[in-house]
Parts: sequence; structure tokens; C-alpha cells
Amino acid sequence: MRVFLAGASGAIGRRLVPLLLDAGHEVTGTTRSMHKASELERAGVKPAVLDVFDRQAVIDAVAAAQPQVIIHQLTDLPQQFDQARISASYGKNARIRIEGTRNLMSAARAASVRRFVVQSIAFAYFPGSEPRSEADPLNLDDPMRTVTVRAAADM
Repeated sequence: MRVFLAGASGAIGRRLVPLLLDAGHEVTGTTRSMHKASELERAGVKPAVLDVFDRQAVIDAVAAAQPQVIIHQLTDLPQQFDQARISASYGKNARIRIEGTRNLMSAARAASVRRFVVQSIAFAYFPGSEPRSEADPLNLDDPMRTVTVRAAADM
């Protein structure tokens, strides 16, 4: 299967790459940097260097890849996970989840991609029994995470 992996060089994407390749999939993976594009290429991925906020660039990259599925693993999270860095990243990460997702969806529609898989976040729900479902209420009471939870819901 031809897979377009948005965020192929990120925390989850780089772990998905070998799994997808080992399963026999043809992978086009996005990254923001030429350096990481070289790493992706060495791993067996066709790299697509792009800015997810450039709607036309996303549409063009998806059209060129002709994927059967898009897997959305884009984030803008810090490399070091301390509370100050994470809190500072919420706005940028929310923008990716909202605007970046919309650009990927536009590209999927334009290329007639029939499958679209998108990440979620586990802490979006009020505490309660598990497993959670999309019908469970979201926790919008935590002011530190509200922007992230709202962006995930929009996604």
C-alpha cells in the first residue's frame, strides 16, 4: 500500500517508518528539514520536505505520492519534556492540529485518498473508566491543556 506519513521524522513517525516498511508498504514521509529528509531516504522512505501550513505544498506533495492512505502524526513538541517547554509548545502544536490537519484533509480530498488516520491524545477526557470512546466528554477544565484538547477535538 502507498502510505503518506505526515510527520515521518517525529517522535511517533520515526517509529512507524520501520514498521510500515517491514510490512511492505511504500512510504512517502514528510519532514521540515533537509537533514531529516536525508535520514528518511536512507531508511527507505521517499522524503517530502514541506511546511504543513503551506496548503498548496501539502496538496502537491500528496498528489505526487498518490497514497492510498494518509497517516497524520504531525506535532510541534519540544525534544526535552519539562513542563515549561511543553506548556510553551501548546499553541504551536494546536495550530498544527487545526490548520495542518485541514491542509492534509484538503490534500486527501484533492487526491481522492480514501483512508485518513490521525493521532489523538489520551488526556483529553475527564478521568473515568477505560477504555474511552469518542462519545465520552472532553476535559476542558484544565486551563493548561484546554488549547490542546480543543485542537485535538477539531482535528
